[in-house]
Amino acid sequence: ESRHNTKYWTLDPVFAFGVSAHSFDGSQRYANERDTAQYVELIENTKTAVTETTTLSAGQLSGEFAFLNLRLTKGLDLDRYRSIFGVDLEQEFAADLAPLFYAELIETDSKYLKLTRKGMLYSNEVFSIFV
Repeated sequence: ESRHNTKYWTLDPVFAFGVSAHSFDGSQRYANERDTAQYVELIENTKTAVTETTTLSAGQLSGEFAFLNLRLTKGLDLDRYRSIFGVDLEQEFAADLAPLFYAELIETDSKYLKLTRKGMLYSNEVFSIFV
């Protein structure tokens, strides 16, 4: 398990430094300058190399949280999703999830929604309902 990727997949804050680095504070993404000379000039003159800021909507955050957590072996913690976003994921996406259950691409236990072995092969089809 990659601790580096897990931070991204659980939408934890990530503060990155350097050319073309990307940070995330829990609701906004920040991108640094891609060109090395420009990066150095920005740091020297403005003390920041951030050239792009993107604010995610509540819908974007919940969707990303869902599909990124499904990348984890343990899957998406349904209680955590409910506590963060105030809705039951299985109810909110019932119509979209039903065919995925039928096709045996996802499964649940008492706490987690996760990809099946077959679902891992077709993960993009599963993820697409959340974007």
